[in-house]
Amino acid sequence: MKPYNLTSAMSRCRHSAVSKKTDAVVYMRTHGTFSFQAMEADELARSSDWTEAKLKRFLAEGRGQGDRESYRPWLTVMDVPSRGRASRVFSRKCNRVVHLLTDTQLRYFYLLEWDESILDIKEQFPLLDVETIVDQMDESLLKRLKDPKTEVPHVITTTFVITAKDHEGREIQYARAIKDAAELEKKATLERLEIQRRYWEACQVDFAVVTQHEIPVQRSRNIEWVLSALNVEDYGFSSTQIQEYASILQEQLLSSDQSIRAILASFEREMKEEAGTGLLVFRYLIASRLIQINMDADIQLSATPKDLGLKVNMLQGGEKRFGAVR
Repeated sequence: MKPYNLTSAMSRCRHSAVSKKTDAVVYMRTHGTFSFQAMEADELARSSDWTEAKLKRFLAEGRGQGDRESYRPWLTVMDVPSRGRASRVFSRKCNRVVHLLTDTQLRYFYLLEWDESILDIKEQFPLLDVETIVDQMDESLLKRLKDPKTEVPHVITTTFVITAKDHEGREIQYARAIKDAAELEKKATLERLEIQRRYWEACQVDFAVVTQHEIPVQRSRNIEWVLSALNVEDYGFSSTQIQEYASILQEQLLSSDQSIRAILASFEREMKEEAGTGLLVFRYLIASRLIQINMDADIQLSATPKDLGLKVNMLQGGEKRFGAVR
């Protein structure tokens, strides 16, 4: 998943700086003047009539603060007239509901949720620590950063701020702006992204732009498909029962050369369960990483476990070991 090259895209824009001391608005540790043109107020505001009272309420509610389950996004699906499918999704990694404002954000979120190196995900993160970078600021930019009716400065957000562990086990942080590719044709969008780039550069945090073209959609859809099976209570099963079923189906997948569909049908007959139960347990096995398959390919139920390259997780000495289906 290669991020979009913002530096190349910004070559059409004038590189200089943004700075302005405000109560809560974006800042950059740079010098000079950065001129905004054609930045429409609704693109920054995300909602009409941004007022001082609303700003103070957001801050008092602790938006943009906290970690994991205590984090509150600056914007929620209720605050924003979405341009796509806005989603509220429970994150087991963060132990809370996350707010995703477009389909592209949703697709990227599932990649993060599946990645075992990711420790925390903060969506719709506000650039609030506006400490003060008080250099010259172009008057047109200053005007555009304010609500046209109330003149209260809007808060720019970065889609995701992510905490992860690197290959040496050290915690690292990086920021990603998720955009539909068509938006990158707009100069105003590129200029806002440049503000974010400079902000995160000043914070010494890696920043990149990701569009739908950089997201492996099949992988994301597969992850979404299997993760919902972890909510076993929604399907009328207890965790004990699903684990028993998972162990039985795991053995059948390991020993059978039939198609996945045939194995699941046989499992349902043996367990005297209704149609669909076998598929639920199969998804549960993948989501729990008790079996391993290629998540980048379409999961064909007509294929055999061997065709899918399926591997079964076996616990040996307290460690996970995957055995390939023969």
